[in-house]
Amino acid sequence: MPARPPIDFAPFKRLKEAAVFLHVYRRDLLCYFLVFYMPVILAGLLIPGTARGDETQGAGIPVVALIFDFFYHPIYMGGLIHLLARIEAGQPWSLKEGFVLGVRLWDRLLLANLISLVIIGLGFMAFVVPAIIAYARLAMVEFRIVLEGDDPFQAIRNSYRMTRFDMLPIIGSTSLLFMVFILLRVLIDHLAHTLGVDPLLPFILDSILTIAVMLMLTVLLFRFYGLASRRHALVSPRP
Repeated sequence: MPARPPIDFAPFKRLKEAAVFLHVYRRDLLCYFLVFYMPVILAGLLIPGTARGDETQGAGIPVVALIFDFFYHPIYMGGLIHLLARIEAGQPWSLKEGFVLGVRLWDRLLLANLISLVIIGLGFMAFVVPAIIAYARLAMVEFRIVLEGDDPFQAIRNSYRMTRFDMLPIIGSTSLLFMVFILLRVLIDHLAHTLGVDPLLPFILDSILTIAVMLMLTVLLFRFYGLASRRHALVSPRP
């Protein structure tokens, strides 16, 4: 039985690595994400009460926009993960190739996301900590489907296995990222309310911030996936 590797709980280090990767390949990543995330932004603009935040329709949660994003998410995320792998391997990529792959894997990614959502939701019902643990243990699911060809249930099992030693670092890194995201969202909303600007401006700023954070999160988890894969290759017996 292989010895337990030491846990490298270094959330700032992992965030810095992800930030460097994002900076180096910012043009490729932003080009891809802006093109394929644009339908989500347009849905936010066109669905009444979502972007303008009016008193009668915008007070609640934009359910229709969230549903659209949930069903469209597998397409742009599947292509983005494929793009990250191509960039890291120094191979060429194209928007068409990413879109085709996202469409081809749409059903598997959607089912995996739905199962993960149910598991995390059950974790919230059992208080917050189990949900956070479930999120960390399921962080590799989409990567397993796109890069290894797993079906949803295999991806969940393999993600649970791969994150055995990375659960705390994943929780620490993503928590820091989400805290920054929430603080910036609050700051944007506060300044918009104080200055009395058109509600469309904070919506645009929120969209830009969301794109940046989603890119950062995906790159961060891709980094953890690479580390876990290399660790597994080192400890696995060779034929």
